[in-house]
Amino acid sequence: MLRRFGRKRRGGTNYDSVAAYEWLLRRQLRNHRGDRALAFAEAVGSRTVEDFRRQGEDQVATLRHYGLVDGMAIYDLGCGCGRTAQALQRTGWTGTYMGADIIAPFVEELRRTCPGYAAAVHREASILAADASLDLVFHWSVFTHIAPEECFLYLRDTLRALRPGGTTLFSFLELTAPHHRRVFDERVRYFERGERPRVLDAFLHRDWIADWAQRLGYGAPDFTDGLDTSRHPATWQTLARLTKPAG
Repeated sequence: MLRRFGRKRRGGTNYDSVAAYEWLLRRQLRNHRGDRALAFAEAVGSRTVEDFRRQGEDQVATLRHYGLVDGMAIYDLGCGCGRTAQALQRTGWTGTYMGADIIAPFVEELRRTCPGYAAAVHREASILAADASLDLVFHWSVFTHIAPEECFLYLRDTLRALRPGGTTLFSFLELTAPHHRRVFDERVRYFERGERPRVLDAFLHRDWIADWAQRLGYGAPDFTDGLDTSRHPATWQTLARLTKPAG
């Protein structure tokens, strides 16, 4: 994720994701002195430690549905403090894991809780992996907080890093999903009060993703509604799956 979205201007908005999430983590650590696990859980959007664990296990179940098996090389973009990584270890998955995030304390926490997993602080719209070296690139609620242009850059570099036949799976917000509109409505209320949200919330459209997939050289995308539980646990955000052609 790039450090800033847009430029600071009089009466405008300066979205600094690094500063915003570092502030959020400091606040949670201050509010939950002595309960580090809860502070980190809340900083990545989980209400409780139990929710943090369950959400991670639901994410692993979703990844398995879309092809995750032992022995794969996988990349967790926006890995946070290790919600998915910890669940992978609890569920016994074996393979090569690499995580990347823009927040250094999150990366340090993942390294602490997940021995043997690699993770790095990375703030560019790129993937820290060699060409054609990854089987699966996934990210939860990353494209919900960056500009569409950055999403495109991430997808372009993901294609480079994926092996032929490899998959990228990511979640996003769409205004056409009724349960996502409350995010937009909450932001409208900020602006009505003359305030600005600290963190950018962004929306994508399935047609945009399909266009990017065609332009970049992926196969046609597959979408799953965030409330659909017919194949795996509900993800709330909409899921998109893109595959690098095998030949």
